[in-house]
Amino acid sequence: MPTGRIRTYDAGRGFGFVVAEDGDEYYVNREGVVSGDPRAGDEVTFEVAEDAAPGRRAARSVTVTRSAPAGSPVGRTMAPPPSWDSLEDRERQRRMARRRRR
Repeated sequence: MPTGRIRTYDAGRGFGFVVAEDGDEYYVNREGVVSGDPRAGDEVTFEVAEDAAPGRRAARSVTVTRSAPAGSPVGRTMAPPPSWDSLEDRERQRRMARRRRR
């Protein structure tokens, strides 16, 4: 059973999106939630299903396994921020490319 995190979920409208660990995104609706009240950042397990819309993948049997911390930013990326070394390296490469174009 795949695991992932809730990227967004609008309880009022009854739908949202789950991002799996491998980066794939799945649509989830109110009927697909088995237990728990999903919020952005919650860890979930789910089953993959084909949605009624052609080509869109959906998540069903969504179960919240771990709630997001209360202070977590909602709707932000799950990737950790880049380190200072990697940012400096990107800037260095950008400068070198600009010099080569001159």
